[in-house]
Amino acid sequence: MKANEIMTSSVYFTQGNMKLSQVKSMFTKNKISSAPVIKDNGEIEGIITSFDVAAIYNDNLLVKNVMTNHVHVCALNARVKDLAKTMTTERIHHIVVMEDGKVMGMISSLDVIEGLLA
Repeated sequence: MKANEIMTSSVYFTQGNMKLSQVKSMFTKNKISSAPVIKDNGEIEGIITSFDVAAIYNDNLLVKNVMTNHVHVCALNARVKDLAKTMTTERIHHIVVMEDGKVMGMISSLDVIEGLLA
């Protein structure tokens, strides 16, 4: 099984200058738990997750102050088994799927588990 078979292709993005209150609202409204943080030129500069925002009580803080700078990415044809190993080794729950520098989707640890059980 490959990444493109389990990924969520509807990706919501944030920017570093967004307030956490906006991100929390976006997560709740769209039932998501992470979003890539992009620069004005479309380049990824980080990722923010529900874990990142859950520990912060100041909703006026900006995304760039709490985001994770290192973003794990994979190709569309990455093997799900390899993604599971990366998530376990790196202790992460989200991987951005990219092709030709463009975000194609997101994969969560739950997506990987469901993929491996299919």
